[in-house]
Amino acid sequence: MSVLDRFGLHGKVAVVTGASKNIGLEIARAFAEAGATVVAVARSAELLEQRCAEISEATGARVIPMTGDVTDRVSTDSLIDDVHGEFDQIDVLVNNAYAAGNTFGVPAFEIPDDDWETTFAGNVLGPFRLCRGFGAKMIAGRGGSIINVLSGSGFLPTPGVMPYGSTKAALWMMTRYLASEAAPLVRVNALCPGITMSDTGGPTLDTDDAIQKLVDLVPLGRPGHPTDVAPAAVYLASDAASYTNGALLMVNGGRPW
Repeated sequence: MSVLDRFGLHGKVAVVTGASKNIGLEIARAFAEAGATVVAVARSAELLEQRCAEISEATGARVIPMTGDVTDRVSTDSLIDDVHGEFDQIDVLVNNAYAAGNTFGVPAFEIPDDDWETTFAGNVLGPFRLCRGFGAKMIAGRGGSIINVLSGSGFLPTPGVMPYGSTKAALWMMTRYLASEAAPLVRVNALCPGITMSDTGGPTLDTDDAIQKLVDLVPLGRPGHPTDVAPAAVYLASDAASYTNGALLMVNGGRPW
């Protein structure tokens, strides 16, 4: 197999959560372009179906929309059952969907329990349930790759987002535990985007002065785009990363965190 062939995803089945916009959308598109069958998951059925149809038409790949909410246990259990009803196992899981907590600007000691619980459910419990549900069949079958999408706020405090950053830090430690316990058949890695602009759901520089100040700290001198992040996910999902496990891949323009 040539080195370029090792980056292909032909014959693989991938599940990508949060796939109707922004980073998740471009990961789903990149996987389809690399030859995978993609199960794209999001909460909004109408937008998701539109995106899947666009990707399928452009790539010729099979792209299956499935609605799901990672903060809800019944929804994640149903998603796992529906996917396994279609495929004996999947080969790639990307935990990209998240819960932000809506706490920006709220003083730490005034954050209510409900915001913590929702954020924890979306960023820790939801991803773990999907890892458990899909990972068990990976181990019993032909193996696979799990990619957890993190945030710089999980490594250095960002004012106003303590529940989000804390739960992303927990997701990184969970990644390391799973990388140890699921090996050698399942590789588990983390992908950490930097400041990412998008016309399909992300922030824009002209509407957020705070983001512009952060962009000034990026050595490459610009914000990222979801298309900058997606190829890194293709690498982690592919046989090219066959000896990459428990790793953190930063795609942030050289920003120090």
